[in-house]
Amino acid sequence: MSKTSLIIAGLICTVVIAFIIPGFKSNAASNESKQSPTLGGWSLVEENNTAMLEEDDANRIQTALKGSGSNLELLDLVATQVVAGVNYMYLTYGTPAGKTVPGYYFVTIYEDLKGNCTIIGTTPVDVTDIQTGTPLGQGATGAWAVYESGKACMFADQNAQASFDAINNRSVMYNPVALLATQLVSGTNYKALCKGNDMNLYVVTWYRDLKGNSSLTSAKCVNIGAYSGR
Repeated sequence: MSKTSLIIAGLICTVVIAFIIPGFKSNAASNESKQSPTLGGWSLVEENNTAMLEEDDANRIQTALKGSGSNLELLDLVATQVVAGVNYMYLTYGTPAGKTVPGYYFVTIYEDLKGNCTIIGTTPVDVTDIQTGTPLGQGATGAWAVYESGKACMFADQNAQASFDAINNRSVMYNPVALLATQLVSGTNYKALCKGNDMNLYVVTWYRDLKGNSSLTSAKCVNIGAYSGR
């Protein structure tokens, strides 16, 4: 092969490599961006089904968030509080204005007696340290009340749903709101936000072993007031 041919072949290889390498980098960056953030061994679950809400309840938060710079997906209306008007607390997933890492947030909206809505709180949910407390005082003046959507939700993760169904057989039955996080051990730990049939909001944790057997780890009432942003 002549010297000229060798030079031309070398130039072609250089051009090909220059195009291929950025492609690999781009794919790697794309795959990395799809990975869930990991907190204390728990990995956030990014995909959940949205609850079936009344049109007014869905429009309320969508209108309040419009133009705020937030990129938050509505998952469910979890609780309400009657004041001089009504406070509504929603569970969302995504990034509020000024944030870049997605996560779960309780967004609280105040609706006055004239129907005007204002966001009064956007509170992050740390899945490794969810604030819990005593059960809600049903009917107490000014108390938060868990909102019943009237339609049972299902986890998008079928393995999580199957194992959840296996442990959801106690005196308090849990209606899924969102699968928050998973943790790989010798098997899998799951953590979810649920509405109980006793009208409390729960963080439910359970374990599924490698043979598919499931057991309840804990079910604790969420301290809703701690997330109201007030």
